[in-house]
Amino acid sequence: MSTNPSDQDLENQADGTKFPAEKKISKFEKITSGIFRKFLILFLITYLFPECSSFGPKNAQSSLIIAHMTIVKDEMVLDELIDPRFQKVTLKKGDKTFEYNESSEHYYYFQNLKEGQYEIHDAVHLLNRGASDFAFGSTKQPTKIDVDFDRAEIEKSRVDLQPGTVVFLGSFHVTVDFKFQEEPKITIRYSKSNEEELAAMEHLYKNYPRTGWGQKAKNRMKLLSSFAQ
Repeated sequence: MSTNPSDQDLENQADGTKFPAEKKISKFEKITSGIFRKFLILFLITYLFPECSSFGPKNAQSSLIIAHMTIVKDEMVLDELIDPRFQKVTLKKGDKTFEYNESSEHYYYFQNLKEGQYEIHDAVHLLNRGASDFAFGSTKQPTKIDVDFDRAEIEKSRVDLQPGTVVFLGSFHVTVDFKFQEEPKITIRYSKSNEEELAAMEHLYKNYPRTGWGQKAKNRMKLLSSFAQ
């Protein structure tokens, strides 16, 4: 059997000889191939390179506030399974409130804020949530812990944000003591030390080293380290 291409598979060259004709690709195949490539690139950027996401300063004037918040509850069984975190943390500037954009462990980041005076506003932790975020049954009456900060804690947390800076708001350690058929007792301890701020900047730089925020945190770390010497 001959393996030579037939005349139907050949096209004329300029000198009259023939060469195999190129396989024509339909317009639909080109479109679907392009869409697949774009989807694959987006997947790699989103899941393999999370630092290329939207977490970063919009411009040189953008600023970031870091809040460190922990919560300890007397629900021993659940607390042994999960590391409790807050599902909502908000800051306030005048009459406006701002929810965090990103979180890492117990650090909550409020990015691309404009200059002005900010303070802690509120925080919410949902109860009866497992490691996969499915609710467990419980005899506890409340479904969430809504932290109301008193005036003294709000005033202590107040910061004056300057353009193009990364600012540490402070650490809020929340303890919840559940009462049978009563509202839980919530205790808040606020602190803000040079060591805590340095730890916050180190955590930001370690987890987001190639973002604009990570670089600003690195510069802040150098300044804080010089104070400690």
